[in-house]
Amino acid sequence: MPKDDLIHINISKVIHAQKSSIIRLATRVWEFPSYMPTVKEAKVLSRKHNTMKTKWRVQVDGVPISWVEEDTLELRGNVISFKAIEGDLQEFYGEWKFNDHPEGTEVVVSVHLRVGIPAIKEFADEYIRNMLAKNFAAMLGAWERRLISIKYASFKQGNLTKLAGFGVLGHFYNFNHLARCLKTMNPDFKMPSEEFLTKLFTMTPSFKIHEMKEFKSKIGVTTSGCFIVCTFVPEMLSSDLHGVYSKVVRACKIAEKHGVGIVTLGGFTSIVGERLGQQINEEVDIAITTGNTYTVALIIEAVERAVKLLGKDLKDLKVAIVGGTGDIGSGCARVLAGKVRELAVTGRTKSNLRSLRSELAKKRKARIVATTDNQSAINDADIVIAAASATASILKIDWFKPGSIICDVGYPKNISYAPTTRDDILVFSGGLAKTPTKIEIPIDIGLPDAGVSYGCFCEAIILALEKRYESFSFGRGNITPEKIEEITALGKKHGFGISDFYWGNKRIDETTFEKIKMCAVNR
Repeated sequence: MPKDDLIHINISKVIHAQKSSIIRLATRVWEFPSYMPTVKEAKVLSRKHNTMKTKWRVQVDGVPISWVEEDTLELRGNVISFKAIEGDLQEFYGEWKFNDHPEGTEVVVSVHLRVGIPAIKEFADEYIRNMLAKNFAAMLGAWERRLISIKYASFKQGNLTKLAGFGVLGHFYNFNHLARCLKTMNPDFKMPSEEFLTKLFTMTPSFKIHEMKEFKSKIGVTTSGCFIVCTFVPEMLSSDLHGVYSKVVRACKIAEKHGVGIVTLGGFTSIVGERLGQQINEEVDIAITTGNTYTVALIIEAVERAVKLLGKDLKDLKVAIVGGTGDIGSGCARVLAGKVRELAVTGRTKSNLRSLRSELAKKRKARIVATTDNQSAINDADIVIAAASATASILKIDWFKPGSIICDVGYPKNISYAPTTRDDILVFSGGLAKTPTKIEIPIDIGLPDAGVSYGCFCEAIILALEKRYESFSFGRGNITPEKIEEITALGKKHGFGISDFYWGNKRIDETTFEKIKMCAVNR
């Protein structure tokens, strides 16, 4: 049979690791079955200098293949060559090459084989080629994941590693937002149909959209970060929660490949964390935070400042928190229950409302009301914190009483961007922070200025500046006044603080505050 009848497979992958680490892992073949499902057996039969004889048994798509091979490590050339000396295949040999790459190491595997079974040759050749190609691709992926796990495990054990920086996970909030951002990236882009683009986008894996080389705090400490798009829109959570979950997991793994220390779940990605609990932590090695603790800290501080600017006293006021049983809403409620006259919390689930009301009532200061009726809760409220996760506004602008303060917390912001002629209420975007370094992202993420960012983003940046790669905010109900104080102090240390007040994209000045006070009094 002529040599050109051989089957050839060439696969490559860039792994974010040093050549020496990958080669060391590649030569520890006896460990492969522990982290590679397709490898059922990998055993060293003999070893001499830079060569060894190994026995293999793999199974892909239910088909087992066994062989014994001789492996030779050429250290100077960064090559491992192999050749089967017995086994199921008539001929099987190739080599692994480890090449320098700007992002780590390019690993290239070249394989040559002959199945050699008469009668079924045409089918067998194609089937085995595809099967082994899948196996070698899986091997490269497994090596990458193994090296990542080793790196993060080493950090958790207190060893020095090169973990550094933050990752921010975000998403587009509807089709129009996606279309607008694509136009921003390429003004000449011709928009296809919504049906086509939406389907293609939801099939697209999560991807990195921006890398920030340096973020500097006010005390001179620096970190770096990457911004990753999870390719879903919020409506998908109700129809395909586990599909969204897989996109969030992939986004976390992108951050891991870049050696990032911590990621924050921005926008609706935190809902996945709330609903699936610790499951994400079981699939990824990187520390995960929702950023909700710092978001709550910014909301409380902004509300207190707004109350003061309007000449009011917080202890005399009624506060309504829409979405009060969620992580952010309940975090705000735990703080404000000890500071206000009356606190109304709304939610969709009565059992959750009863549980939160019972918890808050123990503070014995504010009168606590729990209800599923948003309108009744906010009709006579002096302060409304809109913390419900919703893709469209669930509150009407005419429900708010004159002189009231409305803090729009959700993503996307709904109330603060709603058209209105009212000038007797204060509406502002909550949970926003001033940052010591501007963050320039190539798409519109709903922020009024590059020097302003979401609290969930900032929490991860603050923790990265402190090299505290930990799940500071994760899971529902874990936001405490003590953790709020801690992250606030760390933020101030590095130059973070509450942003100016913005009603949509418009900054609210002192004249606006005075006008609201006058209108409220006269009406």
